[in-house]
Order: sequence, then C-alpha cells, then structure tokens
Amino acid sequence: MVKPLTRLQIAQRIHPLMLREIGHAIEIERLLTEPRYARDVLLVCDAVPGAELAPLAALFRRATLPPAATAVAPGHAQQPTEWSRDTSGFGVTHPPPVDAPARAHRAGDVDGNSGAEQRQGWLPRWRDKPAP
Repeated sequence: MVKPLTRLQIAQRIHPLMLREIGHAIEIERLLTEPRYARDVLLVCDAVPGAELAPLAALFRRATLPPAATAVAPGHAQQPTEWSRDTSGFGVTHPPPVDAPARAHRAGDVDGNSGAEQRQGWLPRWRDKPAP
C-alpha cells in the first residue's frame, strides 16, 4: 500500500514545477503555514494548462483537509453499570432492593407483646358503639 504524500512533499514538488512553468518560485514555508498564500498558489497551479500542477494542487487540498472522524458503529449504547446490572434494557427485571419500612399493623395482626392477643379493627368498634 502506497502512503499518501504529505503536504511538505507536495509543496516541494510544486516549487520546481512553478519555477519551470511560469518562472516564479514559491515560498514553501508560507505555503504550509499561511492559508491565503496557499490559496493563491493553488489557484495559479490550477490555471497553468497541461502541467502536473493542477493534480498536485488537488492533492495538496486533500492533504490539508482534517482527517475524517471515526464513525461509531451503530448498535446498543453503553449504559452505566449501576443502572444496567438489573435490567435487560426493556425495563427493570428485578425490583431494586429497598430497606424494609416499619411494618404497619392491620386488623387481625398479632400484637408483638402478648402473642395471643389480636388487634381489633375499626369497623367492629363502630358497630358496637351505643347510640346516644
């Protein structure tokens, strides 16, 4: 596989060709560092007919472009591990652990103190209340 030419290599090739074709040399350092100077030199290269300068100008422009950003492959986005450990991605598969709150007493529960005594619900209290 052939390595592409660097901007410096292309500029070093443009320099003698410009000197030979139009009798005017270019400043290689300015070509590499100043965008306006590079634009002017490349426009002159494009204007010279039948020479190797036009393809070199295109190569220089391509070498000047920033490298293409690497594309991320499509697919499932990574999730934070603390969220994704209990899920398949479609919802929580296991309920998250919760601290057990103090248990509320219901009618019919056995009181913890006596063991045999049951608590009375609120409905019988209202039924058995004497009328005023």
